[in-house]
Amino acid sequence: MFELIPYLSFLTSGFGVLFITYLWVRFRQIPQVYGLIFIIFALVYLEFYIYALTSKHIYQMLFLLRTPNIVRAFLPIVLFLYVKQMVNPKANSNAWEYLHFVFPVLIFVGIFPDLLLSANEKKSILDHYYHQNAYFISTAAGWLPAGFVQPTSILVGIGYGLASCFLIYYHKKKRGVEFAKINKQTLIWLNLLSGVVTIYFLLQMYQYVNLFMNNSFDPPSQAIKCILGILLFTYFINSPNVQENMDGCIIPAGHTLPSLDELWPTLRAQYQSDEEALRFDQQVKISEAYLQPDFDLARLAEAVNIPSGKLSKIIKTYYGISFVELINRLRIHHFLQQRDAFDQYTLETFMYQSGFVNRSTFYAAFKKYIGVNPSFYLKELMK
Repeated sequence: MFELIPYLSFLTSGFGVLFITYLWVRFRQIPQVYGLIFIIFALVYLEFYIYALTSKHIYQMLFLLRTPNIVRAFLPIVLFLYVKQMVNPKANSNAWEYLHFVFPVLIFVGIFPDLLLSANEKKSILDHYYHQNAYFISTAAGWLPAGFVQPTSILVGIGYGLASCFLIYYHKKKRGVEFAKINKQTLIWLNLLSGVVTIYFLLQMYQYVNLFMNNSFDPPSQAIKCILGILLFTYFINSPNVQENMDGCIIPAGHTLPSLDELWPTLRAQYQSDEEALRFDQQVKISEAYLQPDFDLARLAEAVNIPSGKLSKIIKTYYGISFVELINRLRIHHFLQQRDAFDQYTLETFMYQSGFVNRSTFYAAFKKYIGVNPSFYLKELMK
């Protein structure tokens, strides 16, 4: 089984790289996604290091030596802060939260001297490791004493992993059944992510104890880590309901869903008898040019023969909203008008017919103006 570990670790890191690329391409406009990207990157980095170490290709990548200790120290901190932001996206960050990073920074500073070792010195360390697997845990790492870095980092990882799981549980209990129902898919995802990372550190603790007691690497536990990682990445990519919640959970606070009439943008009271405003309103709505994916302010300005700069002010004056909000509300309104036929075609069919060019833009607009995710609205509230 030991011979398969390098390939399995490499496969896991490969899946992770694809996942990171997918996240960046689809959700790079959402700030919270970068916390998730780091978490996945950390798991990928640690698995790639295992691949390099078990295959002995690390001799060609000496820069990797000792660096996993740094990545492993930052991973649980970022996980906890990511979960905290996701379950309560409206909460403001406090300066004291930076204190969470004291431990990983100390690890980085402590290990730093080993990062500057010469190639021959690093090769000597590796030679000792392959001669005796427990060499890493029985010798000092930079300025840090032997037997300190790995167990301490692993215990911190387990602690923060459990804290992340508790934070999700706490918000579910505190915010009630409605919160848990609306955010079901996101909470499942966050629980899986926190659970997998916690199990990852528990398996690392088992590997550490095995090294300490038996002076040997444990292939089965490494295989379990790889399988968990692959399953986690695959689940996310194949779960569109989770993707809707990349910008955080919805927190219902007496929120009522708007009716189609409320969603339909109307002229402000003082312009509802103005002939010029009424004529403009008809030009925008009756033509339904907003259903074209490439419809923008310049296209509308050309259609109504008004300069773009002036047109933005006119829209704000007539409707009290921006051009983007006007168009998105018209598109969401058109989308919901087709709800009786949703069972005949896919969600994407009606999304594109309504003028949206991608799922991310559609989800953001839907959540902004309706207040819940499309999946919840369509599968729960429309019953």
